[in-house]
Amino acid sequence: MNNTIYVIGTCHGDTIGFKTDDLYKLLCEIKPDVILDESPIDNRCAMMDWLNACANYYKTRGGGEAAAVLKYLDDHEAEVLPYDIKGRNDYFIKTKFFEKEQAFNEACNTYFKQPTANPTATYLYRLINSMSRKFGFHETKDKRSIYEINSPLCDVQVETYISLIRQVNKALFNLVPEFAQYEKDFWKMLNFHARRDKAMISNILSYNKQFEDKTIVVLCGYFHRYALIKGLVGKQKQHDFSLITELNSIAARQ
Repeated sequence: MNNTIYVIGTCHGDTIGFKTDDLYKLLCEIKPDVILDESPIDNRCAMMDWLNACANYYKTRGGGEAAAVLKYLDDHEAEVLPYDIKGRNDYFIKTKFFEKEQAFNEACNTYFKQPTANPTATYLYRLINSMSRKFGFHETKDKRSIYEINSPLCDVQVETYISLIRQVNKALFNLVPEFAQYEKDFWKMLNFHARRDKAMISNILSYNKQFEDKTIVVLCGYFHRYALIKGLVGKQKQHDFSLITELNSIAARQ
């Protein structure tokens, strides 16, 4: 096999610091033979339709990684393949994933505006929100560049944040009886995120077996990056590939 695999964290649309053109330029530097896109693996037969739909969806924010991939394909040859968990989109629809997430967020916002809110719960809720604002998670005003969100520091920040979300919300469900109705769905959502990470790693390793001496770029929302790296780094010798995770090491390989 002897492939080289790059794991590149992205934002799904432009932010202050992350731009679609930055990702396009990076792809031009790496010159991948294969691009793995964060779409369900059962989407393989409709990849171009998927990329165009995603680029149009995020058009007001620069088109995201899909627009960068489409631009790259205009003047380069590469195979684009999906690698996210099978049935992801159907799962989101069937479970009303995002609606339930929004309902819990709204319940928190309402509860913690009350002067009678549990003080310990309030402290924990503000702590996690403060961390989210500090690091600009999920915000268009995030100033971090493509290099910064693909750094070991950002990986640690994301992993710490996700760990804190688990611990803080476990405490919130114990402290605030009003949140009991959201607890089961919350853990299902968080555990699905972890299941996706495991499936992505498995699918990347499966694709690795299918290619020989190729450069493979794995594009992932940067909240998945740390988990993919941890899952792949120890597999290099067994599966005969080299893993590149720091963008500042790319120039040295040119």
